[in-house]
Formats: sequence, structure tokens, C-alpha cells
Amino acid sequence: MGCGADPAPTARAPEATGPANVVRVALTQFRWPLDPALVEGRDETTLARALYSTPLRTDAVTGAVVPGLCTAWRASPDFRRWTFKCQDAPSIAAALQRVVSLPQAPDRWLFAGVLRIAAPTSSSLVVRLDEPWRRFPYALTSIAAAPRFVPGPFRLVSGSPRRVVVYRPGLTVVFRRLGAFAALDEFRRGRLDEAPVPVGDIVATQRDNTLGTSLRATRLLAQDVVVFRGGPALSVIHAYGDTADRTDYEQLVPELAGSAAVDLVGRGDRLEPARFREALKRIPSLPGAQVRIGVPSDPALRFGAGVLSAQWRDIGLGPVLVADPAGNLATDFRRWVPAYPQTEALLAEAVARSGFRGHDLLAAVLAATNQGPALARLDAALRSLGRVVPIAWVVDARLVSARLGGWREDVLGNVDYAEVRSRASSRRP
Repeated sequence: MGCGADPAPTARAPEATGPANVVRVALTQFRWPLDPALVEGRDETTLARALYSTPLRTDAVTGAVVPGLCTAWRASPDFRRWTFKCQDAPSIAAALQRVVSLPQAPDRWLFAGVLRIAAPTSSSLVVRLDEPWRRFPYALTSIAAAPRFVPGPFRLVSGSPRRVVVYRPGLTVVFRRLGAFAALDEFRRGRLDEAPVPVGDIVATQRDNTLGTSLRATRLLAQDVVVFRGGPALSVIHAYGDTADRTDYEQLVPELAGSAAVDLVGRGDRLEPARFREALKRIPSLPGAQVRIGVPSDPALRFGAGVLSAQWRDIGLGPVLVADPAGNLATDFRRWVPAYPQTEALLAEAVARSGFRGHDLLAAVLAATNQGPALARLDAALRSLGRVVPIAWVVDARLVSARLGGWREDVLGNVDYAEVRSRASSRRP
């Protein structure tokens, strides 16, 4: 990422104006400097939301759109033209236009159907769409929509690939990049106020007499999925989908009953043992092409991919896992965290990332008032064509010190640190 994306440090704020004014947070993965248009994953999003302001925000409890840099909005009767009253509207327009121009931007799909972005005045933003989109304001809650040079909730004190310090009056937040086990040790020693729980350790942490009361586990509106962008024959893809060992994955990775996923819309469909048995019978007759599955560097995903791969090898499918952080292979194992807290965003992510061409089905979802039937049709099409194999809903588990007040995680894993208050200092978790 270009150095121009690095927020300029302000006059140095004291890192500790008193122990109760500092919040210490461990993140396992982030790049530095950060460009809001290129942010990926929960940890980078956490850091970016502390540094940048988005045009709109979502309420952590209800998921509803609330004001950010923009304070009011209205749509034309056909939901193709949206007008926003905003602070620094030209900067927002430039940020949206930049996302459209960056093929590598993860949330570029949000603005792929935009015909025009304009700021006719300093306080007015106008966006014209090629298709009706009733919930378009949610697109402006994405961190990708944040202008790079407009002040965010916190000001940068110092930043490096290992440690970022941000400040606002009355509060300093220190983000440290640490592996999950190192973060756990630091939390036990009272050197962190928030830390991720290592993969597979949720149950053990719940039973720990010291740490159990600090555990916060949230099922997110996010999924671990296998994506097929072509590659093997459809019969082979269906065999992978029908025999995916979601039960073992659920027990070893998210460790939360009910987190196994067989669709993208969360209808609660159950795993079907009969389909598994039928798929096993078909395996000897399948084409013999080897399936190479790309896996990103995230330790949790590498572990989860190993769980799935072992089962598939045992039944004769024989996949090969390949380290592929860029997702260049035709088949890959990914974690999808949607751009905003609506099911339509998860489905739209699937369409954008898998190369699925049923854009009429997605357009029907975005235009619908009652989305249930349209969501079900799009989900069924994605699965019948073998584009996406859902594995499990993501469970984010974190240790949060009792000294923190106002700490709340939304369904995308976002924490608004501007709302967090630290109580008296403690050397204990």
C-alpha cells in the first residue's frame, strides 16, 4: 500500500495520561500503513475505523444506518438516485470514485453499478445507480468509503507494522500486533485489555477459572467458505460440497453449536446425512483431476482448511492445499465478512468473488422490500452451480478486561473504541 495512505501523525499525545486512560488491544493481523480502500479482514477494519470516518455508520445493536460524515439522505422514487447531506462532500465523492478505479479494492463491488458520483456543493453528495437499490446507504458505511484525509474518531500518535497508537481527548488506544498465543499470555499478565482467543481454545477458555469471566464470543454475519471460480467439473464440486466435514469443523474451529453453515442466508437448514452417503458412492466415478485449494495466511483459516482437507482425503477426493494469500487459484478457502450488516451483502460478496453471472438475481435482492424469496433464489442458484460451498458461520472470541466499560462488538466484529471507557488500572485480566 502506498505511503500516501498513512494518516499523518498529529502532535504527540501522551500514551499514558494515567493508567485508566489507556486501552491496550491485541490484533493478530494488519498491514501498515493502512489504505481504507484496500482494508481486508476484521483486524484491519478495526484499526481503520479508529483512524477514518465513514460517510454513514451502523448502530452496533440494531444494525440500522446512522449519521457519520453525512447527516441526512433521501432517494428518488425508483431508488436509483440518492442524495446525501454531508460534511466535506467533495472528499467523500473522491473516495468513492477512487474505490471504483481500484480493481484490487475488496469492496469495489459496492460501487460497480454506479453511473455517476458528484458533489455539486461542499455539503451535497449525489449518487446515481444503474439499478434500484433500496438499502444503498449501507454502502456508505463501508470503511472503503472513508476519505483518507478527513479526520477520524482518533488521531494517529505513532504507527508501525507492529504497533499503532491512537488518541482522542481522554483516551489513548494502543494496538499491538501479536499472535493469538502471545496475546493470551500478555492478557494473563495484565498487559492487555483485549486479546483474541486462539483457534480451538474457546471451550478451554470458558472453563478457565481466571479467564472464563472475560470471554466474549459472538457469532458474526460472516462465513468460512470454499469458492469455486470454474476449475473442476460440476460433479466434483458437488462432491466437495456434499461431503464437507462441517461437524468436525464446527467443533474444532468456531466451537459453537449451530455454527455449521449449509447456505448463505442462515435459514437453519440441517446437514443431510443421506446426501453425504450418496456423494460417497459417486466418488469412484468422478473425473480424476486434482483440486488445488488456495489458503490465505490467517492461522485460523489454515487450521480450518486442514480439518476439511483431511476428511476429503480420507474419502478419496484428495485435494491439495496451496498457500495463496492473493486468491489466485480457481478454488480457494476464504473468510467472507460482508461490507455491512445485512444478509444481502453476504450474497453480493458471493456473486462478486465467485464470478457468478446471475446479476439479475442479485438485482432482484437489492431492489426488494421483502427480500426473503429473492435471497433464497440467489442462494439456491449459487449452490446449484457449485460456486460457493458454505462451511461455518464465523465466531469471534475475545478476552475483554473487566476494567473496560462500553465495549461492544457488532455482528461484523467491529468495536467502536470511541465508546469504550477504561476504569481503574488493574494488573489482572
